[in-house]
Amino acid sequence: MTEIKKNHSLQRIRLMKQAAVIRQSNGMSRHDALVTAHRIGKLIRQMHHGNVCFRYTKQDGTIRRATGTLIGYEHSFRRPYTPKPENTFVVYYDIDAKGWRTFHAENFLDIKVE
Repeated sequence: MTEIKKNHSLQRIRLMKQAAVIRQSNGMSRHDALVTAHRIGKLIRQMHHGNVCFRYTKQDGTIRRATGTLIGYEHSFRRPYTPKPENTFVVYYDIDAKGWRTFHAENFLDIKVE
């Protein structure tokens, strides 16, 4: 197996595991959990490169609009940001609030397209 195929296979396994955790935590359908896991992966990849505007539902049911990044994570926590598939939350640095925040992955709504 080539290195590219091996890496792609590992990414698919991580995606499937994360979708299973999301599905288990809130009972969404398998399809919806896979879509959410894929979108969370895209959000994290984009935040590694810069600021990203996105929305999610807070615990109290209100919609939160945030601008977040993962640039600076390694400096702050002395390790690279490598989310584990079993985590049900997403970490980000909130540009407006100037602090690290988290939200539950199943509450993610969308990335704002400008």
